[in-house]
Amino acid sequence: MLSEKIQKALAPLNLEKVAAGDYSKTGYHLEAAAQPGQMPAVAQALLDTGCFLESLTAVDSSRESFTLVYHFANFYELCRTVVHAPLAKPAAAPTISHIYAGADWYEREVYDLYGIRFAGHPNLKRLLLPEDADFHPLLKDFGATQENV
Repeated sequence: MLSEKIQKALAPLNLEKVAAGDYSKTGYHLEAAAQPGQMPAVAQALLDTGCFLESLTAVDSSRESFTLVYHFANFYELCRTVVHAPLAKPAAAPTISHIYAGADWYEREVYDLYGIRFAGHPNLKRLLLPEDADFHPLLKDFGATQENV
């Protein structure tokens, strides 16, 4: 099974978590937790097992941190993998665009909407909002003022 192959490929990376998921409840066959610095190696391992990057997004977890959420899938065998990577604010995460070319757009979108920077990204600029926008609309404190905080 592909999920077992992926688990074996991720084992040498010493991730915080690699566990079977409950597909009927979560939509994932495999769930993993990694540090942002481990993501290029995770991405390469998943590419080597035949997976593609399905999406990349973020969650504004708290005033101190984000969670990057990477979704991987496979064309030939139904096996969806999610990888969560906590990221302290305002730290940058390493890009995986040199491994998955499609990550270029996802990382630009996450930068645009959350302000998260991706170190080594070849063209990290706004994708959806105007170049001169001075805000990131998916932050929890977007639009907050002293009066309503």
